[in-house]
Amino acid sequence: MERFEILEEPTGTFSIFDTFTELPATVEGGACIGLYRHEVPLALLAAIETVQPGNFSLLPSLAALNGWRANEDDRSLSDDLLA
Repeated sequence: MERFEILEEPTGTFSIFDTFTELPATVEGGACIGLYRHEVPLALLAAIETVQPGNFSLLPSLAALNGWRANEDDRSLSDDLLA
């Protein structure tokens, strides 16, 4: 079982849920809800670091983000990671 799950909301934003607590993941006191696609990778890494510092073996697939585009001007996920 993966610790975190990325869900696409009906609004087109994303949320990261902690599957252990069944609550939204929190990073620096803020809930990981309503994130734009480009914000998800860093928020996910921060959430993982919060529960297990230095261990990224819990990193789930970012498949929920693959192929998602809000419009033609949206950058690809690889562009976001390289930026």
